[in-house]
Amino acid sequence: MSRSVPQKTPYYQQLSLSALSRFAFLSGALCGFSGCNGCGSEKPYTPFGVASAAPSASAEPLASAALDPSAAPANSANSGFAPRKAELVPGAPRAWQGSGLSLISPEERAFAQVLPADFDGDQKPDAIAWLVPDRTAKDAPPGELWYFPNGAPGRRLSALPGFIPNSPDCPLSVTLSQTGPHSATLDATATCQGTLIARAPTRGIVVVSPSVERPVLLTLRGAAAAPNESLNLSVDSSDQDQDGRDDVRVTVSVGALGSSEAMSADLAWLDRAAGVSRAASEPAQSLTRLAARVAARARGRHGTHSPDRVGNVIRLLSSLCAESGVARVFDEDGTPFRCGDLTHVIDPLLGSDVESALMQGDVLEAFAVLARDGWYFTKLSATQRKNLERTALRAVTRFDASEAFAARAQPSVPRVPHYSPLWFEPDAGLLVRTEAGVTRISPDRATETALAADAGAPSWPLELVSGNGVQVTGTSHACDRSELLFNASDANHKLLPPFTTRLLAARPASCAGRGNGPNVTLTPLAFDGSTLDALVAGSHLDTSPSGAKLPLGLPSLGTPRSPDGRVLVLATPLGLLLTGDRKELWQLDKLQAHANASKLTDCVVANDARAVACIDAGRAVVFEHPRAPSEPSTSAGRK
Repeated sequence: MSRSVPQKTPYYQQLSLSALSRFAFLSGALCGFSGCNGCGSEKPYTPFGVASAAPSASAEPLASAALDPSAAPANSANSGFAPRKAELVPGAPRAWQGSGLSLISPEERAFAQVLPADFDGDQKPDAIAWLVPDRTAKDAPPGELWYFPNGAPGRRLSALPGFIPNSPDCPLSVTLSQTGPHSATLDATATCQGTLIARAPTRGIVVVSPSVERPVLLTLRGAAAAPNESLNLSVDSSDQDQDGRDDVRVTVSVGALGSSEAMSADLAWLDRAAGVSRAASEPAQSLTRLAARVAARARGRHGTHSPDRVGNVIRLLSSLCAESGVARVFDEDGTPFRCGDLTHVIDPLLGSDVESALMQGDVLEAFAVLARDGWYFTKLSATQRKNLERTALRAVTRFDASEAFAARAQPSVPRVPHYSPLWFEPDAGLLVRTEAGVTRISPDRATETALAADAGAPSWPLELVSGNGVQVTGTSHACDRSELLFNASDANHKLLPPFTTRLLAARPASCAGRGNGPNVTLTPLAFDGSTLDALVAGSHLDTSPSGAKLPLGLPSLGTPRSPDGRVLVLATPLGLLLTGDRKELWQLDKLQAHANASKLTDCVVANDARAVACIDAGRAVVFEHPRAPSEPSTSAGRK
């Protein structure tokens, strides 16, 4: 017996999307005001979570993965329908009895899971079952989803999706659950031992409502999570628009393993008499709410900003959005989902990063976030960029730099990551490493003297090579994982396993097949062959897995710290930033020869910030400390 389905009037059809939009907005707002307890941790149990790239071969571990708080959806709509798992049938028999039903499987099929419920609304029990080949079957498909209406013959709803790997070295894990009053979800994952094509789908989700005209509401493909990440998909197939037909909302949650909170966004489909259609409001609506909530938590009276939260939103965008070039969730045909213009997401995320860094007194990181504007999907809006620059500039003392002294000596600059060929002596004399040796420029810049090698002239290595022969050769915006990588080699290996950083790779960078992505500045502070301590794209980080930095003694020659280790210099788009004992910005925009600070490389600083030396267009240039701070400007940003 088919369930009676009310028909929509044209008026109702016009209202359904807007009603859903209002409902989703109010749900998000209420979650924000209540501290979001109901947005994730109190969401009804959902039995399809896969919190790693390697699910177990049984259905039970899948359920426990979904209970992991770090993988629970944080902002999906909560319909109040509590999902219910199917009953596992030991021994895979051909007959099953229970819940007022007596079922017989079709030929060469046996019951593996049975889900009894009133799926057609006639107040009588029906069942959806996952059937596997019985002992007599030969060359049979690995499994099928069948519907057994009360008092009527069973019929097949769906086979196992063909894109899921099916071989002895890819054991299959299947979970069947009721996810709506009249619908159920099959979640099947293959865990393959061999190497697959990057981001190849190994997981299929099939949502069925057996009593409607087109019983298969939705089929999704999913790839395994990126290394060291969780990727969780949860399904709510209850009626979202109150038209009597079950709809589908899929919540995608992503987070770094070990982080405090995964981040989530929704995809939604509405079932109409004419068929299922995707709701155009998602995932944009839930992503906007998510970014606003992250920013609001950082700005609260007792703000709790965590770089993990912002990073996990970027990870979520990478796995969910086609624009990343590395999506891991696809429709039935293998097409990733477009998220649209993400400015409304990136603006509050980077804003919270800048503001939080300044609240902690980390001026260096605030300027680094601004320097990476455009790394992730889109640039900041002009308004947000101006606001954040104004905020950052208030945290430093600004000086207008005077014209630089240009040295005659030509510094030697390797093409690979390297230490600076410049170095200040304690008296502010500048050493320049050239192809011929070392030249010394006097503190008053009046003389340049080539130092004899046999006279004990100081020298230092330029290329980033450790004592055990490991050399850092470059950086790459990884596509098969989320983090920026440092490439390495040694005398016997042109390519060693790369160093992984905590800085997220740009998206889409080269992953969309266009270009190599934004240039990455790597300014080393120390390197021992296993851990690199450096300024990377402006941020101070190291590659130690434990996060323990190398012992900080007096700086090595050619690093951006002053000889006494008390001041650090970084060239930023806004000027020369000095941090440590000082928080100064030397603005160059009024200069003629060196107005663009972003072109300066290999910068070093003298003790007491008496001078800064950099390389500009192959020439060593020296900026003496300005005598007086510039007047506070009424507008922020580059002129």
